[in-house]
Amino acid sequence: MTDAAPERVELLMSLNRLELRFDSAASLVASDAHDDPATLEWGCRAVLPLWEPDDEEAVADNARLLGPGVSLAQTFQGQRQELTILSMSGLTLDLWRIGHIYASLDSRDADYEHFAPLFDKSGDLGLHSDLEECLVSGTHVVIIDRARIAPAWRGLGGVGRLLIGRMLRWVASQAALVATHPYPIDIPVDEWDDRTRETREKTVVQRTWQSLGFESFREDLWVMRPHLSAHDDAVERLEAAFGRYL
Repeated sequence: MTDAAPERVELLMSLNRLELRFDSAASLVASDAHDDPATLEWGCRAVLPLWEPDDEEAVADNARLLGPGVSLAQTFQGQRQELTILSMSGLTLDLWRIGHIYASLDSRDADYEHFAPLFDKSGDLGLHSDLEECLVSGTHVVIIDRARIAPAWRGLGGVGRLLIGRMLRWVASQAALVATHPYPIDIPVDEWDDRTRETREKTVVQRTWQSLGFESFREDLWVMRPHLSAHDDAVERLEAAFGRYL
């Protein structure tokens, strides 16, 4: 017999316990395009630490949080168990210093090839001319490669969007532009040929990013312009909606 899954309210009551963790790496000197010092690979996680239970009720609460679908990963920090609720990773390009944008993207996995249309040699600092106005707020382009949230936290009114918004305050603080390629990455491999499902779920993912102030650019790329207020306004609305739990 397994413990019951946590209720919606129980998960929401855990929001104020979440911690945001950030990791990043950049090369000091370049040996090839992948090691360009003007590129920063980063990753961030929303982590729920499990408190040491002091009674049977707390033990039961922890057991429910350890159930299927509540976390993407379970790790230990010393004696404390931690649950990864959401993870996001990507790349930041410093347009002021980068030598070869296309080569740097091409040297990584195929996911980054989707972002080539953001750049054009005819534009200022290599940014596409349709996006040049974004340079008013910085010279960094932040590329979100992947963002995943554990299934149990979906459908709670925007928990994932709230966490992404909070993460972007740190990751994109100096950004001229933030871009992503919305795609339903959780479709099973044996169902990749189901074009109807792909289109339906891709539309859902795109709507999620749109609600965070992103807009369609071209070739399934969605961009957020930090110098405009759409993203900040969206995050503020989410913070107000979840205010009782924060």
